[in-house]
Amino acid sequence: MDWNKISTILITAFIILNVFLFVSSKDMLNTGYGPADDKEFVQEVANLLMGQNIRINTQIPDETYVLPVLETEYEIINIDSNLLENFLNERIQPVDDVYKYTNSKGESLEIKDGKKLVLTLRSKVNDKLVKEDIKEEIDEFLKQKNIDDDGYVESYVHIWEDEALYMYTLSYNDYPLDNSYMYFFVDNEGIYKFEMQRISTVSEITEKVRTINAIEALPRILTYPGIKNKGITKIEMTYYSVEDENWHNIERINSDPTWKVIFSDGTQVHLPGID
Repeated sequence: MDWNKISTILITAFIILNVFLFVSSKDMLNTGYGPADDKEFVQEVANLLMGQNIRINTQIPDETYVLPVLETEYEIINIDSNLLENFLNERIQPVDDVYKYTNSKGESLEIKDGKKLVLTLRSKVNDKLVKEDIKEEIDEFLKQKNIDDDGYVESYVHIWEDEALYMYTLSYNDYPLDNSYMYFFVDNEGIYKFEMQRISTVSEITEKVRTINAIEALPRILTYPGIKNKGITKIEMTYYSVEDENWHNIERINSDPTWKVIFSDGTQVHLPGID
């Protein structure tokens, strides 16, 4: 019996139940009640997060959305000699059930779960990051590797002292599809690692859903045991599918409207946007 999983489920149920009861009691008094406008409720949530030293350092969106659930199909990566030559610049013959390859320069290409591509060009250097004009280098990289970036937009940049992460995600009706991405890891010498996973087709499921408020979703952060002692710097609506232990079996899956929370150290979590 997995007691850690059971404990997480119980904590989640307890938090959601208490939030639901709090909001429901307000609704009985006022059918126009909105949690984001209730200073007492907002303060209760803030106090709850402060129990883990999680500070809200940004404006909490007060919107709710009526959005479709999306059916998404993923691009399955076929490991062949053309793929290996394109990313490793050498003619390498693939081998059955081998998912990581290295060229004579020490560059490596790994395919994870049939969908994730990880290209490591070299080890990260630990110099202080002062490099500029990385956008031009990213554009040149995409051109050299024959990667179609149509529909992808720069969605997030986080800069540490000695490296930076540039995230590009596929956009659907101006909402990021966070499972369809290109990540560029940059140090003071340029791009040292690249990760990519792509959604190939998107279609809307007929019935639309109404999202909950961001303030209602925030208590679910407490179900992530490693999230503490952080400041929240951004909260936004995205689409997301949970990548669990069965992700290697997934080719097609629904993507739900989801609140994404970004922290000051670059950490991100996705909180369900619908009940």
